[in-house]
Amino acid sequence: MESDEFVILIVALGVALFATPFALGWLLHRLFLKSNAAAGVPIIAVCASMVWIGFVLRYYADPSVDWIYATFYFIIGLAIVVGPGFWAPRCYGLRVSVDVFQRKNMAVAIVVGAFAFTTAMIYGGSLWGEADPVGDDEGGWWIPLGFFSAAWVVLVLIVALYLRGERFSLRTRLVQDRSLGEARAASSYLLSTGIVLTDAVAGDFWGWWQGMLGLVTVALMMFTHELFRRSMPAILTTVEARSYGWLAGRHFESLAYLCFGIAFWILQFAMRVWTEIPMR
Repeated sequence: MESDEFVILIVALGVALFATPFALGWLLHRLFLKSNAAAGVPIIAVCASMVWIGFVLRYYADPSVDWIYATFYFIIGLAIVVGPGFWAPRCYGLRVSVDVFQRKNMAVAIVVGAFAFTTAMIYGGSLWGEADPVGDDEGGWWIPLGFFSAAWVVLVLIVALYLRGERFSLRTRLVQDRSLGEARAASSYLLSTGIVLTDAVAGDFWGWWQGMLGLVTVALMMFTHELFRRSMPAILTTVEARSYGWLAGRHFESLAYLCFGIAFWILQFAMRVWTEIPMR
């Protein structure tokens, strides 16, 4: 390993060792974790994230990534997931330590877990593919981290647009009302957006149509959000909520986001087959 890579490894290891206990609630009294189903969501999110990153490193990373560099990128991935993956939701008013562990808020836990896993999806995508598919050059650590940083900033901005488009405070509905419907919709939006951004940074560049398809998918999800937002009153009484049924619970909205994400992946796969572009 080069000297700069060693420094990056030490920094990533330090972030991982510092942030993991806070993200998983290891420093809290066991009473906060007892009978707290919400406390299991961060653990599941971290485990699923590291399985995804390990899968990419094992089967789809650049051939130059041997076991030493696989460990190097794996530790960086852990630092990114337990660091920015759990810290960024605080900017939206969602606090893991207070809302998830102390208040046992499942709605907040679902959204925070989805954000952390989406972060891991994007990072895993940045490791996918060869650094130089038509030559013999090997890439450096700055290449996947650069692609990840660009896509992750886009994710943060897209989530901010989603929050701005709400007719009411999503933080209030999650933190105070503990609305699982709002949590499902926001999580589906996060995961579907993550699919698009992961595909954008994964593999090799073969044409602009891939980026255009991703742009159209995100635009459709934003349009869907606006459509459902306008179809629902900002405040619902108990009787009104029952009359709206699945629409009030945002079930249809959640399914729409997931359908867009899955349809995007299927179209990408089909277009690569039709244009004879190598599979990732």
